[in-house]
Amino acid sequence: MKLTHRYKLKPTTEQKVTLRAWLELCRRQYNYRLGERLRWWEETRSPVNACPLTCSIVPVEKVYENIPEYRVQVRDGRKKDKDGNPITNKGDKHPNVVGGYVEWQAVQLADLKNTKKKFPEYKQLHSQVLQDVVNRVDYAFSRFTTPDKNGNRSGRPRKRGKVYYKSFTYSQLNAAHLVKDEKGKDLVDLPGIGLVPLVLHRSIPTGFKVKTATVKLEADSWYITFSLEDIAVPVKEDEVIQPTFDNSIGIDLGLEYFLVTSNGVFVDVPQFLRKASARLAKLQRHREKYKKGSYPRRKLNKKIAKLHAYIARCRMQFHFEVAYQLLNKTSVVFVEDLSLKNLIRRNQPKLDNQGNYLPNGQVA
Repeated sequence: MKLTHRYKLKPTTEQKVTLRAWLELCRRQYNYRLGERLRWWEETRSPVNACPLTCSIVPVEKVYENIPEYRVQVRDGRKKDKDGNPITNKGDKHPNVVGGYVEWQAVQLADLKNTKKKFPEYKQLHSQVLQDVVNRVDYAFSRFTTPDKNGNRSGRPRKRGKVYYKSFTYSQLNAAHLVKDEKGKDLVDLPGIGLVPLVLHRSIPTGFKVKTATVKLEADSWYITFSLEDIAVPVKEDEVIQPTFDNSIGIDLGLEYFLVTSNGVFVDVPQFLRKASARLAKLQRHREKYKKGSYPRRKLNKKIAKLHAYIARCRMQFHFEVAYQLLNKTSVVFVEDLSLKNLIRRNQPKLDNQGNYLPNGQVA
């Protein structure tokens, strides 16, 4: 069974500077590794109507000029066979190009040591954090090149600006990194950063192990999310309850009311955004008086971001409260089988034989 617990961090001023520096280094590394893949992808492909049949557009020597033919394993592999022996051993050679395609994840992970030699500032980053950047690039690029089970693919991955890269991950953090100081305050020992205070508002469940930890910067503070796992706990499968008039309720979501139940209960829309619109408009008007990039404008941007975060959390809290009230009174809830994508699309126009438009139900 897998769980995720999220806690608020309270780093010192010096630790905040270090965390932001790590984010910037991870962002630069992400953009560089993604650029490597996109550059190779563009050089080895051409439109179908212009594809030459006799030779490659880009010389083969140039396509693979910076990619070594083999990589040598530096330690025994973690995967083992039935006898307990590692499947791969130290010193084994593995090809970097298989069938004309580059094993980019392995190549870029092996190239991180060269990055640390050329740019000494990357030595301060923990190895797991730097390796996770390459894994993120591999995940984003694989979703672009490989379709899912339905045959759909994601769009072309883009390089990240400072606003859009806000987290880094420790892939092997464990519960031993959660400690207490002499005053009994909760701390998390982040490798490379040190002991960071956190608000441990709920303890780690007994039997669960901490697998990974993601540190994220949000509008108001830093947060850390632990990924927990306990193999002994089976995934709970709820029994199918036979619906009756006594244990069932139906809900209808709408615009005038948030929802209406089958027994006549109306739940109003809280309108968190509308209630905060006056404050939000005032901050935005005040922000437009200053030039982009100036300190007062950046300060007001932080206030606006905090207000949006407050509105989002109010909505989430309201949804949890309504769901708890419904499930606390009944066992079965019936909802409409609506396709939200169809609700925001325009209906196709209908034409008669003379080219006149016919009613197509768009008003409804």
